[in-house]
Amino acid sequence: MTSVKKISSLVQYFIIGVIAWSFYGVIGLNDFNIFDENNLLENTQAFVLLLVFFLFLVPLFEPFRGDKLIAVFFAILTLAFLLREVDIEKFDLPKILILLGSGNGRNILLALGFLSTLGFALFKFRYYLDLARCFLRNRTGFATLVAGLFLIVGDMFEKIDVPYHVLYEESLELLGYAFLLSAAARLSRKEVKTSRFIG
Repeated sequence: MTSVKKISSLVQYFIIGVIAWSFYGVIGLNDFNIFDENNLLENTQAFVLLLVFFLFLVPLFEPFRGDKLIAVFFAILTLAFLLREVDIEKFDLPKILILLGSGNGRNILLALGFLSTLGFALFKFRYYLDLARCFLRNRTGFATLVAGLFLIVGDMFEKIDVPYHVLYEESLELLGYAFLLSAAARLSRKEVKTSRFIG
């Protein structure tokens, strides 16, 4: 699994490079296309989110892990972010995928995913509550909290009328996804454990 750590580190360096170039391009070269739809920043976000999604799926293929529900929750959350960033209806895909990946179909799909995860957690409430506490206290959980903070601040810039506000918004979101990548890479390698027995 050291390859996962190396790939994650390389992608994070790439993200820093993309953000640095974006600031130079927009502020130094007046190239405002950088933060347009389906351009450098948004395409990088989509690429990172796709990688994060697959990394969160890795624990599901390990038979004896007790933290699979955490991985499922964050995989669904990442899918929500990805479908928000990508206009899936613009791709030449089967109609069923476009239906499930956009509009009301997307909302229903994600709602079913989150509700199923919540419902499963309620059956073993004490175990998953304890697991959630352990998760939030370790480095993986901390990385997801920092990711959330960057995403919230980025969303605030969407509503603030300041120069280059879209650049700040998209860059902060990309930093948030970088922290989410760190969390996904770590969770794919290290199980979140609790002393409480799952059975």
